[in-house]
Amino acid sequence: MLPDRFAEIWTRFWMRYAGLSRRGRLASRMAILFVPPYKARSNLRFLNPRGYISAKASIHHSQLRLGANVFVGDGAVIYQQDRQGWIEIGDRTSVWGDCLLETGKGGSIRMGPDCRVNLGVQVVSYEAPILIGHDVGLGSHALLYSFNHGIALGRPYMDQPLQSKGAIVIGDHAWIGMGSIVLSGVHIGEHAVVAAGSVVTHDVPANALAGGVPARVLGMRGEWSEQSQQVVRE
Repeated sequence: MLPDRFAEIWTRFWMRYAGLSRRGRLASRMAILFVPPYKARSNLRFLNPRGYISAKASIHHSQLRLGANVFVGDGAVIYQQDRQGWIEIGDRTSVWGDCLLETGKGGSIRMGPDCRVNLGVQVVSYEAPILIGHDVGLGSHALLYSFNHGIALGRPYMDQPLQSKGAIVIGDHAWIGMGSIVLSGVHIGEHAVVAAGSVVTHDVPANALAGGVPARVLGMRGEWSEQSQQVVRE
């Protein structure tokens, strides 16, 4: 019992000083000495209003606004290209390991409270914003890009201008399945579910179940069919 009690006191002591500053990052590193990795560390965010930002996360963003009790896991990257764009992460939102949140010219990212950004998600905003509501789940390795490269003939890929059809907007309580891709200009309604591996190129209504490449509406929540249940499971 004594070692467990000591570990708890140690963790609580160092979490009082955790934050984004150099001192705060050191405190975060010290706080986890007796805490197992991954999900075991998610509750550390509640020991400090500034939340828990892993010392192994890479933060390079001058316009990052974090709500209370945010969690950012190991290997996450929050990046700002050419000091362009802003990111706002709402209270109690979790950004798990190896995620990428990136803004550049014309881009911005806003995540509401209580969102879950699972392992390997990429949210990259140039040319148009990405607006994510309250209690949204982004499944592992989902990709949200608010732009595309042009495809003009005779121009190298890196010389192609960026293009966008507009903002990505995801409504409250929506769920984006693992490995899905959401492209620019798409609005996903409240409580909608996008099946794993889908490519979303058009709007998804509120409460809809959508899946496929490109994604199409398979049904509505509360009106399950065997086909839509099977696609969502996959």
